[in-house]
Amino acid sequence: MKKSNIIATATVLIALHVLVFIILLGKRDDRKPQPQTDKPKIEAVQPAPEPLADFKVPELAIPVEVVEMAPVQARETIAIPGAREGYLRSDRPNRRTSKVYSNLKGTPYRGAIVVDARSGKILYENRATTYCYPASVTKLMTMLIVLDQIDAGVIRLGDKVKITKEGVDAGGSQAYLDTRESMAFTVDDLLNALVIHSANDAARVLGIHVAGSKAAFVDMMNQKARELGMNSTIYHSEHGLPPGKGKQPDISTPYDIAILSLAVLRHPETLRYTSTKLTYLPLSPIRKEKFMLANRNVLVGRDPYPGCDGLKTGYHSIGGWSLTATAERNGQRVISVVLGSPDKTTRNATSRKLLDKGFEALKK
Repeated sequence: MKKSNIIATATVLIALHVLVFIILLGKRDDRKPQPQTDKPKIEAVQPAPEPLADFKVPELAIPVEVVEMAPVQARETIAIPGAREGYLRSDRPNRRTSKVYSNLKGTPYRGAIVVDARSGKILYENRATTYCYPASVTKLMTMLIVLDQIDAGVIRLGDKVKITKEGVDAGGSQAYLDTRESMAFTVDDLLNALVIHSANDAARVLGIHVAGSKAAFVDMMNQKARELGMNSTIYHSEHGLPPGKGKQPDISTPYDIAILSLAVLRHPETLRYTSTKLTYLPLSPIRKEKFMLANRNVLVGRDPYPGCDGLKTGYHSIGGWSLTATAERNGQRVISVVLGSPDKTTRNATSRKLLDKGFEALKK
């Protein structure tokens, strides 16, 4: 082979090797990471899945217990006294008295009034502003203060209540609370004892729980009476028991008790207590049996008046027998107040007649 041909062939081979090397070098550079830029990376957004219109929840192998909630008690329309003639009024001048009466009873009562609870209109009255000793009807104000404090978030129905020696020494009608039962009962338990059984010790214990002392709680009661326009009412106790000789008992009028009755009815919880015929205090560290609480208002319990669901009875020797009652029929609610009857039978019969009178007046 000629020398010139050998040189040409070698030149071609070298050129081919160089070309292959350049191609391979370019491919290696392609595998190097690309430099970062400031441009955001844009990802494809997946479309939302279509709703599963035909999807059905599979049946569970374990049955699920369905808990039925008690319906919330509707708040009734209850009047608020104002300044309207012929209706309960809160703007009357002060006529509180410090006089002590030896006897405030009459036949068939000392004083009475009937009111339309929806409007506050007076449907009937007879000596409605005469002084009377309401006795345990006083406990309506005790209940009102407790319910107000619950609404204000100061206390709760489920609070456990401390029972002190001062609380158990009230006397009279009792639930026989004992200091060894401290924290065994709730506010709700003691409201049942207060309203249904008219327990004086429950009234005292609740007052101390709310205000810290009997005196502070009675101050709250009198302040509330002034706020409501109960212009003839003075409280000296949480329960209505007569005090020692020569001291003034709790004193009020049928008119003022009607105002108080409207105020407690504006709390929907009130009728849950006042309409209960029979319940029990729960067991405690010293009680082997539940203590029975039977409603003392026969118009609710033993001899019911149609539609009657409250409110409170009262009795002591110089104040006679008293009852503020309420009944609801066909969306109408009537309140009757009878204070100072000579006996229980007269009080109950008169209350029935006055409720009848109220419903008849609303038909006109």
